[in-house]
Amino acid sequence: MSKQRLIDANVLTDFCRGLRKELHGKYKEYTPVEFNARDNMLLNFEQMVGIQPEIDAKPVVRCKDCKHYNTVGCSQGFGWCENIDRGTSDNFYCANGKQLNKESEDD
Repeated sequence: MSKQRLIDANVLTDFCRGLRKELHGKYKEYTPVEFNARDNMLLNFEQMVGIQPEIDAKPVVRCKDCKHYNTVGCSQGFGWCENIDRGTSDNFYCANGKQLNKESEDD
C-alpha cells in the first residue's frame, strides 16, 4: 500500500471547478461528444473528491517549536526534552508538545 498523504480537498475541488469553467469558455473548440466527455470527467472527479472520507488530522508541534525543548549545550539540530526526559532531534514530535510562546490554559 502506498504512503498516505494529506491534501487540501477544497483546493482540489476549486481546481476542478476552474478547469470546468475554462472548458465551458472554450466549448466551441470541441465537438459536443468531446465537450460532454471532458465536462463529465471533471464533474465526476470533483464528486469523487467530495465523497472521500476525512481524517481527524491534528497539527503537531515539532520539538524545535516546543516549550519543553532545551538546546543549551546540545549539538545543532538536537536538544533535550524536559517533558519526556530524553534527547530528541529538532524535527521530532510527541503527543505532549506545547507551542513555544503560546499561552496555554493548563499551564
